[in-house]
Amino acid sequence: MIIEIWTKEKYARNEEEAFIARLAHAGLKVKTARLSRLYRVDADFTKADFSRIASDLLTDNITEHCSLTPGKAGLKNAYRVEVWLKDSVTDVVGESVKEAVADVAGKPPAAVRFGRAYYVPCASGLKLKQAVSKILVNEVVNKFKIEKC
Repeated sequence: MIIEIWTKEKYARNEEEAFIARLAHAGLKVKTARLSRLYRVDADFTKADFSRIASDLLTDNITEHCSLTPGKAGLKNAYRVEVWLKDSVTDVVGESVKEAVADVAGKPPAAVRFGRAYYVPCASGLKLKQAVSKILVNEVVNKFKIEKC
């Protein structure tokens, strides 16, 4: 299951503005964007277990909120970019979270991988892909996908 962690809008502005500036530097001008963290937890847990892991372990309830249904940014005409480390690359964040999940759930998940999601409203998926390739992705260690929301 993928758990998505969002910074609440009133706290996310600086990170979003920095990302928008990076996109502009790469040749893609946008007015808004949303960012989130992703955790792919491979385990035979109940939905209640995943909910507890998301809300009690992975989310700072003051500044963040979580979702067990990825892809709900609330932006019109947006694309969703997911960036992950390739499976052959050691994911130290994922390994740390895997240990923490084992403590919270009482049993270890098979694997945990960490990634990021970027929601960008723009007219051209091709231009977005070019910008993403310049500023977000090192194709030696990362894999990514872009889809229309």
